[in-house]
Order: sequence, then C-alpha cells, then structure tokens
Amino acid sequence: MKKLVLASLAVWGMAVVLNAAPIVRIDFPCQNFWGKMECLDELPEGVWVGERQNFYDPKKKGYTFPVFIDLAKATEFELSFKFAGTCMAQSAPELTGYADDLRKTKVESDIELVDFSVNGDRSAKLPAKFRSWLGINTFVATGANEYAPGKKSTPGQKYGPIYIFDGKVIKVKAKFKK
Repeated sequence: MKKLVLASLAVWGMAVVLNAAPIVRIDFPCQNFWGKMECLDELPEGVWVGERQNFYDPKKKGYTFPVFIDLAKATEFELSFKFAGTCMAQSAPELTGYADDLRKTKVESDIELVDFSVNGDRSAKLPAKFRSWLGINTFVATGANEYAPGKKSTPGQKYGPIYIFDGKVIKVKAKFKK
C-alpha cells in the first residue's frame, strides 16, 4: 500500500512539474511618485495586479507597481492602467521571470517577449529573450503621442521612459511566446 501511495504521489508531482509555466512580473517603477495604480479593464485569467512595493534600495523613494502574468494561463494581454497620486516620475517597465507562483525562484529557461507596447508605441528591444530581468526603456513612436507633459513624439522617433503623473492612463500590450 505504501508503494502505491508513493507511486501516485510521484506521478502527481511529475504532472504538476510538467504543467508548470513561468510567472512574469512587469514592474512600473515610479521613483518620487506617491500614489496608486489601478487597472481600468477586466483582468484576463492568469493576470493580476499586485500591491505597490517599496524599492529594494532604501535611498529610492516612491513605489513600483507590479503586474503578474501566469504564462500557463495567459500569453498576452492588453490592459489600461490609471495612476493617481502626487509628483511625477519617469518610468521604464521592467520584466522579471519566476519559476513558480511563490516568486522565490528565478526562471531557468528563456522567456521570449514578442510584443510590448505602451499607448501604441512599441518597445525598440523586440523581440527579446530574458531569464531573470529585462528593462524596457526605449520606445518607438507610432504617432504624435504625448509621452511627457509638453513633450510630443513624432512617428518613428525613439524616446526613453514614459512619464507618470496624477491622472496618467497607459495602455499596455504584451505578448509572450509559448
């Protein structure tokens, strides 16, 4: 009987391991911005917004706002996020890969990011593969978008971080390869 129980647990454990997919965390770091971020759309299965976090570096003030994607349940999304608070921050999205829901173990194999855009402006780094971390700090403008107060882009222009301030809405589109 013991052997049967051990064998069934081993089979169940193998099934869990084989079905596991990485978790991707997309952070929107907002140094010197004091507020919150909320999702304006219905979240698809496998995508959730985490609580704002303090920076690991105690010298940095403000928060980072995480969004999590379970790649076993969702490989792409298009969501709008609204920021409310005081001050203004430059933000460049950062992606981290984890092997499990506990987000304690970094992913062991490459995750491929196929598409990533903010307000229709695509990342200049795509396609990109990463394991533990990838910074998305340069975008290519698709039109005349205002990416910072008083700063408009022209089509094809490369620009750096996006600016976050009270009332700012960003529409994020991300797609990962299975």
